[in-house]
Amino acid sequence: MVSKMHDTQFRKALIQLCKRHPELRKKLACELARHPKCKTFSKKVGGPEENYMIVQSLMKIGERGPQILEMIGADADELEDWQEFKVHLAAEYLDAVYDSLRYRPEDL
Repeated sequence: MVSKMHDTQFRKALIQLCKRHPELRKKLACELARHPKCKTFSKKVGGPEENYMIVQSLMKIGERGPQILEMIGADADELEDWQEFKVHLAAEYLDAVYDSLRYRPEDL
């Protein structure tokens, strides 16, 4: 007899599986993006104001990175632990967006 798995248990199991196998996470995200019933990964329909916000955010990233590097110079020890963590986190988020745009399913 097969027991039914609750939605939260399924999500936790899926998250753990994706953590162990990052390539599976990318493939699963691509598959869900193409599925017509999946609203989470569907392309959003936005107006010019949404495009303006993303452009402004990317411009800010492009400005602040070099400014911070100039402030600390070669002495990265000047940053506190929480500041260093935030910079690493921002870099990871940008890499994720870059990778998802670079390796689109339609390009494969």
